[in-house]
Amino acid sequence: MLEPLKKTRLYEEIVKQLIDLIEVGKLKPGDRLPSERQMAEELGVSRTAIREALRALESMGYIESKVGGGTFIREISLDKALLPFTTLLSQDKNLIKELLEVRQLLESEIALLASKRATEEDIKNMETALDSMREDIEQGGIGLEGDNAFHNALAIAARNMAMTKILELCDELLSKSRESTLRIPGQPARSLEDHVAILHAVKERDHVLAQQLMKQHMIKAQENYREQYLK
Repeated sequence: MLEPLKKTRLYEEIVKQLIDLIEVGKLKPGDRLPSERQMAEELGVSRTAIREALRALESMGYIESKVGGGTFIREISLDKALLPFTTLLSQDKNLIKELLEVRQLLESEIALLASKRATEEDIKNMETALDSMREDIEQGGIGLEGDNAFHNALAIAARNMAMTKILELCDELLSKSRESTLRIPGQPARSLEDHVAILHAVKERDHVLAQQLMKQHMIKAQENYREQYLK
């Protein structure tokens, strides 16, 4: 099943072979990997190279080790599949700018779906988030916690797990820039006004308006980011 390797960048080649086997289905979630000794013999490499490859695969979320039980292939969910890109994206300002554009598309669609699918409980959660944001702003804060809670409640109301997971990745990568944007004088109040308008559209089941208002809100976020980081 595995093929002998040339002794250059060994652990990376091992990682590539194992990921290829996972992607084509020859290694499935729950399958136990051979022992380090067996893989080293089959590949013609040292056990040190095998250990380095396994550490890399575990950090990427492909495998998990169980004490006394061996090493197993993990279920690959969307958030684990996106994990390898997180570090790359977080270190590149231009890629973050592009990620903001992706977030604009996602958030706009989420607002549209939420306006169709939100329950009374979802609406209450959004209202609670905005109350928290308003209270914090009135006390001199920037309303970050309430801001985050509102977007999270909206995403939950959309009832689309794949979009929510991708949005969570965006939020993690953009958290610092988002906080910096809210520290611009007057921005917390403007963000709150945007959120109130979006919530009203969701409550009225106005799909087109909810999508349009969120798009405008996210375009403002992109403009703020460019002013703050891409001067």
